Parts: sequence; C-alpha cells; structure tokens
Amino acid sequence: MSSADQAHLMSRLSSTWPFRDERRALTWPVHAGLVANCVTSSLIATRINSEMFLYDAKAKFFESIRKCPKSPFVFGVYSSGVTYFMLHQVLVTPKVYNELTPCPSCLVINSIAIGLLTGIALPMLATPYLAHYVLINREANTGGSSRAMPVVNNLLEFLTLGWEGSKPARPVIAMCAAIQMIVSFGSMYAMLWGRERMFNTLELDSDLARRLVAEAQTSSSLKQKILDFLRKIPLVNGAIPEAPENERVA
Repeated sequence: MSSADQAHLMSRLSSTWPFRDERRALTWPVHAGLVANCVTSSLIATRINSEMFLYDAKAKFFESIRKCPKSPFVFGVYSSGVTYFMLHQVLVTPKVYNELTPCPSCLVINSIAIGLLTGIALPMLATPYLAHYVLINREANTGGSSRAMPVVNNLLEFLTLGWEGSKPARPVIAMCAAIQMIVSFGSMYAMLWGRERMFNTLELDSDLARRLVAEAQTSSSLKQKILDFLRKIPLVNGAIPEAPENERVA
C-alpha cells in the first residue's frame, strides 16, 4: 500500500476508532476549522455587504443579513468552507496519518496558513466582486438609462475594486486572525495527540489493528461522503485522492 493510500485508510479509520476521546481529537478539529471559517467569513462578508448595499459598514450583523442580498454572503461563506476542507485534506491530512512521524511545528504553520487564507483572504477578495456584480444586475433590471455602477473593464479596475471593496472589513481582520490562529493551533495539537495514541495502540495490538482496518475499508463516514461529493466536481476532483478500495488486509 502506498503512503497516500495508507494515509487515506488511516483517515477513514479515525472515524470509526473505538476510543471516544482519541476519535474526537482526530475528527473534531476539521469541524472546528470549518466553524471558525464560517464565523470569520461571515463577519467579513456582512461588513462588505453593509457598506456596498446599506452604505453603513457598522450595521448590525443580522440586520445586514436581513437587508442585503444573500448571494454575496452565502457564496463567500460557502467558498471559504469548501476551500478550507480541500486544502486541509490535501496539505494536512496526508501528513498527519502518514506512518512517518510528522513535524508538529510545520503542521501548525500549515494549518494556520490555511485558516488565514480561506477564512480571511478569500472572502475579502471574493465578496466585493460578487456584491458589485449584484449591484450591476440590479441596476440593469431597473431599466435606467444612466449607469451609476461602473463596469470593470481591465485588470487595474479589477484590482482597485478588490482593494477598495475590502476596506470595510479591515477593522475586523485582527479579531478574525486571532480566531483562526487559536482554532488552528488547538485543533492541530489535538489531532497530533490523537494520532500518536492511535498509532501506538495499533502498533501494540495487531489483532485490533486488522479488525479496525477491515471495518474502515467497508464503512462510509460523513467525511467520506463529503470527499466523494467533492470528487464529482470537475474543478477539484483532481486534488482529492481516490479511496484505496482495492487494498485489503491479508
């Protein structure tokens, strides 16, 4: 079995691991990261939406959600969560579940970088363009002869829109970065603790290892269902490794 297939199999085994605390330490961190991404991307998207649609970046959170168009907010949160999950599966999971001892500091840095990129940078860059597109469509639907919203025609205008449009979210960047760093740090060390306990148990009890690996190969967890769904998306299926279904315990 290749190292990639082994890491994938051990990742599936973690979902059916019989020891509760260790199973939670291995499976809950990715959910904690997704929740943190939803929180930070929501804060950023609502401030940008409030400025572009209500002309008040300090509008209350639920007021912004209620009064502003939903598409920039929903897409910002959705794209942040999906990108986080993909990068976590590609850059973190194979190293955590590899038989070689991982570098804790490297994994923590990777986890923090993924959180900052997907939970802060991505919604700050994507939301202004989506909101601008909604405003242009709204203006076109009103049938007005004059165009108040300029259309982006070149790269400079594209970059300017992103820079100016993200300004309302900058006051919350420090808070969002703190959330991402704390969650990423704690989640990664929880995963490393659970990984060490799981690998030590498998090494000491070969009968348990064979039984659990056989069960993991035939089970289908929520995480596996999400991965199967992502493999169906043309733009991202190449980044998600296939399950080693042909590998069996001797």
